Amino acid sequence: MTKPASRLYTIRHSGMRETIASHIDRGCQLSVNRPRVFFRADDIGIASQTFAQMIQCFQKHRLPLCLATVPAWLTTARLQELRRLTGTNSAQWCWHQHGRLHRNFEPAGKKQEFGPARTKNAIHASLAKGRSRLERLLGHDFQPIFTPPWNRCSSDTLQALIDLDFKAVSRSRGARPETLPQLPDLQVNVDLHTRKEAEPHLGFQNLVTEIEQGLASGLCGIMLHHQRMNGAALELLDILLGLLHNNRTLLPVHFGDLLQQ
Repeated sequence: MTKPASRLYTIRHSGMRETIASHIDRGCQLSVNRPRVFFRADDIGIASQTFAQMIQCFQKHRLPLCLATVPAWLTTARLQELRRLTGTNSAQWCWHQHGRLHRNFEPAGKKQEFGPARTKNAIHASLAKGRSRLERLLGHDFQPIFTPPWNRCSSDTLQALIDLDFKAVSRSRGARPETLPQLPDLQVNVDLHTRKEAEPHLGFQNLVTEIEQGLASGLCGIMLHHQRMNGAALELLDILLGLLHNNRTLLPVHFGDLLQQ
């Protein structure tokens, strides 16, 4: 399931550590309160070399990670492989639901698994089946939080999540339709691996700007796709995690922590 890396990671950026550090510091200074930062890794369900490298990086720096898990991809055998890599330290990981099939149902337009092309009943049934499967496989490690594939879903989906007693949704910055107060949207505002810039230097500059702006907002949500990580992407992730771990002015969290605050 390896996919092409963003052009950002086709070259090595000089002064990368110093540049990232300065944007982190500036973002923290601009935040009114102590900024919180979370990482959300999408498309989880099948162990791979890049998944192992990502997990090892988070273990090295002892930072939490939200694992957006596709129910249809996960089996007992695959979960055993994933847990062989993650261990059973549930305090570090937030396993939660990422769609059900991770399949596009829209006949035209942008991809959505839970978009307007599906009926309310179909959406409700699919969400419930996905949740039931993850609850059975993950047990107490499952958190009732939903990340829609491609960060998009319909208003019917948001209502179904409330009806099914999900505690939060996680989409991307500025997502529409807006959700209701009883279903907070823990939005990502930094994209590490699915960037579209054609020019690598522009991609890097936009990335560090997103990190700064995310921290300045008070809640920096960073989205990962391990299938798109190459050596350069792993190096940048290692630097970023190290800088965040050593910065005592911010607070690393996962979704479970945010819902308790």
